[in-house]
Amino acid sequence: MKNYKSLFFVLAFSLVLGFGSFQYQLKDFINPSTKLTAYQVLALQLESLKNNKRLRQDRGIKQVYIFAHPENKKVTGPIDNFTKMLKSDAYSMFLDHDDSKVAVMHQDQFHEVYLIRVYKGEKSRDFVWTLITYIDNNKVPYWYTVNVIPVDTKT
Repeated sequence: MKNYKSLFFVLAFSLVLGFGSFQYQLKDFINPSTKLTAYQVLALQLESLKNNKRLRQDRGIKQVYIFAHPENKKVTGPIDNFTKMLKSDAYSMFLDHDDSKVAVMHQDQFHEVYLIRVYKGEKSRDFVWTLITYIDNNKVPYWYTVNVIPVDTKT
């Protein structure tokens, strides 16, 4: 884990998944906040995808969509299109995966890049996951995912 604050966040989110009702309403989604670090946003999104089936009704995917960069949402379109994209061959590995490993590739105050290895059954796949700060109309910065790119790191 990156630090104790991130560990606490992941543990708290896991407890919500473990003990909470799985029939969440929109108000139960975690929304962008200036209190969330890029790593916490990444951890939230990975946990949401890992537990998508358990959360029911693709609520894990919906949680990830909340943290998709606003400009990306203009390209992907509404949540139904985003859901189809995540269920495609390129990204379906994330849904209900068994485990993931995270390595930092780059960090600065405006963007963070991670190499993610996702494990599902006997398979694994690598992705480069990039988050950037987005400053809203009120000049408040939030971390959002700007892209997730499948990569071949095996030689």
